[in-house]
Amino acid sequence: MSLILSLPVWVVVLSLVLEGLALAQAAPQISSTLELILDKLKEFGKALKDKALAAIESIKQSDIPAKTQNWFSKTFNKGKERLKITFS
Repeated sequence: MSLILSLPVWVVVLSLVLEGLALAQAAPQISSTLELILDKLKEFGKALKDKALAAIESIKQSDIPAKTQNWFSKTFNKGKERLKITFS
């Protein structure tokens, strides 16, 4: 009777011991994988930052901001004139 009860206990203990070793052996792989992911994210962030700065600099050097500002100014002045004419 005691042999029947002790056999499942040994199976559980053996499975826990083997699983514990597998997890302990997998821990360095997980940490190295996480470090690799963090390095890739840093590289991605740096590349994204460089591209965004290059795009902003390109927009600053083009004449698009000046043209846009002129268009808004003209449109706003036309609207003000129409309001003056309508309500005077």
